[in-house]
Amino acid sequence: MPFPWDLSLLHQINSVWSHPVLDWLMPALSAIEAWLPLIIAAALITAWRGGKRARIMLLCLGIAIGLGDGVISNTLKKTVGRVRPRDARPDVIIRDLGHGSPAFMRLFQPPVVKPSEPNGATRGKSFPSSHTVNLFAAATVIASFYRGAGILMYLLAAAVAWSRIYCGAHWPSDIPPSMALGMLVGLLVVAVARRTIFREPVKPAV
Repeated sequence: MPFPWDLSLLHQINSVWSHPVLDWLMPALSAIEAWLPLIIAAALITAWRGGKRARIMLLCLGIAIGLGDGVISNTLKKTVGRVRPRDARPDVIIRDLGHGSPAFMRLFQPPVVKPSEPNGATRGKSFPSSHTVNLFAAATVIASFYRGAGILMYLLAAAVAWSRIYCGAHWPSDIPPSMALGMLVGLLVVAVARRTIFREPVKPAV
């Protein structure tokens, strides 16, 4: 069951604080698969031009996202079983990108905006938000190596977290714990890397 303030804040973000531009932008931020070609290209360029430090960062990124998404988020989703807002309530607006193939073509399709159709589910995958865990883990890793880029990544991670509520996929109360989990995973991976690869004392992430 959602907290009372959950329902109020969900209504504000999902229904009241809406705009046609956000109806495309928020689903676009959530559609990580649509950005994969750009992400892969950026990773390859970083590995090629960034030197050893950048390659170690990319290794830490891969480990952090794999651990956060494949182990922690997946385990908690199955254990907690919290139903998503769009599957639990009829007053939630679902927002998504239109269909397209390959996935990046979805970015050029009109957004889909429709009312939710509760399916009577008693279990779901609302907690934690994998998007939020992954992005905050990535931001923490990046900030540990490159402060300026890390700050930008934190801003992007926050926008993606907001988009998950705007699109009706998560309750507001799913987000803060997911942020904390992501940052903890990022800090853990960087701490281990500094002990084993850099062999230097652990320094706090920015």
